[in-house]
Amino acid sequence: MRWKCSPPVQERSRETIDRFAAAAEDLLRTQPFEQVTVQDIVKAAGRPIGSFYARFASKEALLPYLYQRYHDGLEALYAARFRRVDWEGIEFEDAVAEVVDLLLGLYTERRWLIRALALFARMHPEALPPDLVEQRRRVFEQPVDALLRHRDRIRHADPASAIRFGVFFVSSVARDKLLFDEAPHARVTPMTRAVLRDELIRSLFAYLSSEPPR
Repeated sequence: MRWKCSPPVQERSRETIDRFAAAAEDLLRTQPFEQVTVQDIVKAAGRPIGSFYARFASKEALLPYLYQRYHDGLEALYAARFRRVDWEGIEFEDAVAEVVDLLLGLYTERRWLIRALALFARMHPEALPPDLVEQRRRVFEQPVDALLRHRDRIRHADPASAIRFGVFFVSSVARDKLLFDEAPHARVTPMTRAVLRDELIRSLFAYLSSEPPR
């Protein structure tokens, strides 16, 4: 299947694809991608079904375009949320909690959309935007820089590397628990979102502030 979605040349075609993408995103606010049908998408977009199939071979073929839309807006969205925190004025413990909250927010809002995109990214990495790794690096360097203000509290020999690992750890646990909580590996450790938040804060704080084992 050809996944790469090239920008359409004609403005009308671009507008139609955007309508389909926006309709799919709206539907994914309340239900998983598996339950959304092409008929649902075209009805929400106000376009005939033939118009959809003229541009996409299937519902799944819309995913690269949805991923590109999410990818394009992620950096600005995260930066805006990051700026709301007074990183210079808060203590280390509060900074750790704010980082966890920011990362949890990436997976809490629009859960079904992010879940569909996460599955797509794992199964079809060749279809992802070429600048994905660099863009994600810029996004996740922001909490690294924020926590490095408290480098005197970090007991790791390489504070920046420790923070990057901590951010990766928190993101990975949050992604699996919030997006795939129905999977067996998530179900064996049941917890509410509030408990998940508390445990991630505790884990990240302990990892960064603890002396390494001898």
